[in-house]
Amino acid sequence: MSTNFEYKGAAILVLISLILVNLASVSDSTENHEKTGKTRTIPDLPIPAQPLCPPGSDCANTHTCSPSSSNQTLEVETSWTATGSNRMMSSPHVIDLNGDGVLDIVTGTGIEEESTGSIIALDGANGSILWEVNASGEMFSSAQFADLDGDANFDVILGGRNHQLFAVNGINGSIIWQFDSSNNERSKWFQFYTGQFIDDQNADGIVDWLTSNGGDPLKQPGEPRDSGYLLVISGSTGEVLSVADTPDSRETYMSPLIYQPHPEMTSEILFGTGGETWDGGLWATSITDLMSGDISNATRIVDPAPNVAKGIMAPPAIVDMNLDGIQDLVVSTFDGRLIVLDGRNYSEIWTVDVKEHVHNGPVPDAESWASAAIGYFTNDSIPDVFSHFTIGAFPMYSGSISIMIDGATGQILWSEDTSHTSFTSPLAVDLNGDGRDEILMIRGGGELFSDSGEYVFYNEASVFNTCLMSSNTLFNQSQMSIGTPTIVDLDLDGDLELITTTTTGYTNPTATWTVSRMDLNTTTPQNMSWAAYLGTNYDAVFESDS
Repeated sequence: MSTNFEYKGAAILVLISLILVNLASVSDSTENHEKTGKTRTIPDLPIPAQPLCPPGSDCANTHTCSPSSSNQTLEVETSWTATGSNRMMSSPHVIDLNGDGVLDIVTGTGIEEESTGSIIALDGANGSILWEVNASGEMFSSAQFADLDGDANFDVILGGRNHQLFAVNGINGSIIWQFDSSNNERSKWFQFYTGQFIDDQNADGIVDWLTSNGGDPLKQPGEPRDSGYLLVISGSTGEVLSVADTPDSRETYMSPLIYQPHPEMTSEILFGTGGETWDGGLWATSITDLMSGDISNATRIVDPAPNVAKGIMAPPAIVDMNLDGIQDLVVSTFDGRLIVLDGRNYSEIWTVDVKEHVHNGPVPDAESWASAAIGYFTNDSIPDVFSHFTIGAFPMYSGSISIMIDGATGQILWSEDTSHTSFTSPLAVDLNGDGRDEILMIRGGGELFSDSGEYVFYNEASVFNTCLMSSNTLFNQSQMSIGTPTIVDLDLDGDLELITTTTTGYTNPTATWTVSRMDLNTTTPQNMSWAAYLGTNYDAVFESDS
């Protein structure tokens, strides 16, 4: 189903046109590169017969639900709220830093225009600040956690604008290392995105750090653009172990991922190129090539749409969509497509052109800033897909569309158009214990009213019940929300909490951030399908119940 809305005649400004200010990229070339068609080494595993779950088969009733048991209204109670200055784009991630048995929250803050920012750690029990590290740029990426100094405790890595990247002691907030911009590997450094820990590459006993660097906010539309980089950085010292330019000389905005289709297959690195107005694609390269400093032989596994200058901004989701034992990829493109790629050979399992389904379709543009959520929304055992796309073209949007797709067939099961924009990833968690995942949707942005020239901010949270095919509103707030929230059992008592973030403005002195812990008063399920930015485990891998 689709719900149409009337335009208010006011432009909904991309939060990101002001918040992700100047991220727009214009290429002086829209040349398309062909896929290289590399041969993959595939284990001798059976490929299931089609269709995967025909009526009456064993897998057809895995996630059945009863409307009577699903008809439960979710109750939300705010446990604590923490506030501070600056805006907050970073998505909160959690880990127990102080050893009290309650998970703590780490996120970033900042104002791009004023070259200020910080990394903050909040006590999950009461919201007090455990520590804060000041930076000279907006820290907009999301935290990842590992022991980087050998003390057997979790430490934090988080990056952002002005080539700011910090490794921080998780207990006391002391700086283990900070990225050295005088590194002579490259003459220019840009923005750091959320990365992944990679196996120890320099044999010092500490995991190392895979990340991407790109996006020049000083460039104006039409100006030539510098290539983005993939890097491996020593987790213990911050030394650059390897750096490589993108193979198409495009910028990069995507958080890179480590992708292992099967335990018997070699791990690969996935990265995206291109931007809002710059063509690019989704690529796969080897760790060996990256460590050599040359990824020119990378395989482009998703090409840009013909004659469309838009790239890949959002990390794909990693999930076995056809139940053949090989991890596949769910890709949200900035040109408005949802593509499922078979992990065996990168062939398309199905593709949905979202533009065809907005306002009963088609529309010229629909763009994706965020990864899709993967969960169980139908009766079978095959994971399904839920995603947000903004309606319009950067930097002017008229709203967004939320869309739910049957993972087995690519059939659209439900969609809704709204005048509110959405830049966060949806989440998929069974919130009522009926065996079917619900979907948490955050639509949070800012609307510019042409008659007054004023902005009105909004942060609308709702839960979509995939059994009843209906939604209810959790809350509406007069702030905007850019960071993807986290659903988690914070105090490990068996009940779920929701960690949300909001921002009240764009620039100092008006901009403030808020982090809230909201008790959901619902039992923690055995599996959390997609509970945070980059998935439940922050690695973009679907948390399967198999």
